[in-house]
Amino acid sequence: MNTNLFPIGVEKHIIFVVIATAFFILQFVRTKRWYQLVMATAFCVSLLLYTAPDNKAVFYGIGITEAVLLLAALVLNIIQSVRISRAEKAKKAAEEAAEAAKALEDVSGENAESAQTDAETEAADAAPQSDDAKAAETED
Repeated sequence: MNTNLFPIGVEKHIIFVVIATAFFILQFVRTKRWYQLVMATAFCVSLLLYTAPDNKAVFYGIGITEAVLLLAALVLNIIQSVRISRAEKAKKAAEEAAEAAKALEDVSGENAESAQTDAETEAADAAPQSDDAKAAETED
């Protein structure tokens, strides 16, 4: 390989690619962001330069492929970030709606209990009094 193409040797480049690919695959497993798989692929594609180091068509083809993969990673990251943001907003709105419904239900339950207590009090007041109670009221 031409030394001005890569300032590091083939062995160091392979080690770098293996470490970077492993890192992006582990990050994908952890966060499920698709751009990380595209980045891992882009690192691996850079090793194809060693298959035909003197062929300019391969050199430029791999360069174009790398550019497309990096652009795809950028677009995927933006799209997925927007979707995740929207999903979080929808989840937050659903949680707030559930809390509001529960609060409304609690208030309705308290109103029903107080209405029941008021009805019991009114029923007790309207019930006919016994002769002893009437006698006690007249003595006063």
